[in-house]
Amino acid sequence: MLSDPQPLLADAAAAVTAATDGGLPAWSLPAGLGLALAGVAALRVSGYSQLEYITAAMLARHVRSGGARVLQLGGSTRDLYYYPQGTVQVTVGGADINAGLWEQGGIQAKKVLSSQAGSTADSIVLVNQMQQWGDMQQLLAQVYRVLKPGGTLIFIQRLRGGPLQLLLVGSGGADPAAVEAVQQYGGWDFVQWDATLEGTDPHAVGVAVKPLSTGGTAASVDAEAFEQLRRRGKAKQQRQRQGGGSKRQ
Repeated sequence: MLSDPQPLLADAAAAVTAATDGGLPAWSLPAGLGLALAGVAALRVSGYSQLEYITAAMLARHVRSGGARVLQLGGSTRDLYYYPQGTVQVTVGGADINAGLWEQGGIQAKKVLSSQAGSTADSIVLVNQMQQWGDMQQLLAQVYRVLKPGGTLIFIQRLRGGPLQLLLVGSGGADPAAVEAVQQYGGWDFVQWDATLEGTDPHAVGVAVKPLSTGGTAASVDAEAFEQLRRRGKAKQQRQRQGGGSKRQ
């Protein structure tokens, strides 16, 4: 039984980094590396499951029910199952999209976004897209242009700097400043975000709302539900820390 994998994982991470940098021969890796990597796999599955839950909750709660038209950049075809009943169209772009299942699949995200007419999307969903844009202001301006009044921007974004990120998912992720740019962008009627999986593979999860033409907060965003989701995630992370991490038999 591996009751606390963290020290072993830390040693394994250091060894793998040194080996890939040419600092150590392959045979000098610690004997427990195989067990540690098995623990990493378990952490990866656990993190993936949490992200699936968060993605499902964000789409279900912040895309309006009945007749919504959505533009999603990034993610996977699995996300189709998480949209509210009655969603009439999901247009998706991104290199990892199956073109047989998505409209306009395989087109680069920038091209998809820039090709949309103004005020045509009820929601725009960004899944790990911020690092692909050199200019966040340009991205946000395009998002704001395409959203209908009262429409929602929903984002799920991997952040740089997780202590086990290289082992879990490899390189990648956006600078936290990119997420802060969303919050600081002028014109939102409501914006809120929070971090999750901070101990392994940090992600930012958030929602922003374009104002209604007549003013007032859009009914499409469920601020109370977002706060409940945030508290639930924090409580789960706290229980995991108190429990000493993942356990394997």
